[in-house]
Parts: sequence; structure tokens; C-alpha cells
Amino acid sequence: MSKKHHFIPVSKVRAGMILSENLLDKLGHVLLPSGTELTENTIKAMAHHEIHQLAVLSDSADAENDNSDIEFQQKKIARLDAIFRHAPVGEPTDMLRIYVEKYRRSKS
Repeated sequence: MSKKHHFIPVSKVRAGMILSENLLDKLGHVLLPSGTELTENTIKAMAHHEIHQLAVLSDSADAENDNSDIEFQQKKIARLDAIFRHAPVGEPTDMLRIYVEKYRRSKS
């Protein structure tokens, strides 16, 4: 089975999952290096560092996580409508939205 990473919300993180990227705090300090197996204690500690999502390794055959990630990505893209609802119409705003949407699609 091939391995790939998924960005998932902390609420869906379970003990035993493996970080696929370094977990950083809001100042950029490494809290946990990639490859770390998460425990209940490390998951609870994430709340103190305002961690909202992280990248974990998973099997490509894990359909439940794949569906969850697709739904999460769709919600991130749909959220752009709310974020840009009061933005002025014009080329700079349209270009910014395109870049943000492209970034969000590439991070899943």
C-alpha cells in the first residue's frame, strides 16, 4: 500500500497516527517532528498551542479518511464564498481569490 499525507482537523486526529510534516506552533517553532506517532497526550496538548489541523500519513486504501479529506477540502473551498462576500469586485480581488483557492486545493 502506498502512503500519502492528509490534512485533517485536530478533532479527527486519533492516537497512533503519524505526522507527515513537522508540527509547528504559531511562531514557527517545531513542536513535533515529522514521523512522530501521536498519542492521546500529544493530541490534548495541541489545544494549548492553537493547532487546528495537521498532516498525517495514511494508507491510500483508507476510504473513510479519503472521503473525509475530500469533504474537508470542499468545505475549505466553499468557505471562500463567505470570506470574499464583501470584497470589492475587480481584478485584484479576483486574482487574490484565485490564488487562495489554488493554495487551498494544493494543500490537501
